Amino acid sequence: MPTLRSARPADVPALARLEAASFPDPWSRHMLASAIHDPSSLVLVAEEDGGPAPRVTGYAVFRRAADEAELLSLAVAPEARGRGLGRRLTEDGLARMRAAGARVCYLEVRPGNEPALALYGSLGFREVGRRRRYYRDGSDALVMSLRFEGPAPEERPPAP
Repeated sequence: MPTLRSARPADVPALARLEAASFPDPWSRHMLASAIHDPSSLVLVAEEDGGPAPRVTGYAVFRRAADEAELLSLAVAPEARGRGLGRRLTEDGLARMRAAGARVCYLEVRPGNEPALALYGSLGFREVGRRRRYYRDGSDALVMSLRFEGPAPEERPPAP
């Protein structure tokens, strides 16, 4: 079972490899490093033991501003897909964004990305719009949102 942790600058090469394996228009190393250093961002990595050193098999990038969060990127290594790692990264990031004060989380996703749409739908995200020609290749993006219901866990009164 992979361990989830905050990304470190030394993770940038592994994140860049995952980006290249996952997206037709991957983020640059500079963009990934900037996200790691940005205090409004949360970059989570999934790290698996095995072999001579642990390796990063997935990551999620979130950003928060005021009471809104955004899931900017989520990727899982091709050989690690289908085991729930994307769900774990997303759920952990959503919980952290909510605990930090977010009341809603947004994301953009390609309309044809069926695995991502299934994951986001199962987590409660709903389509709220479309950005025409959003991606560099001219593809649209679906805009999805998830509203957090009730107070964040640390805001709830203690159980009797």
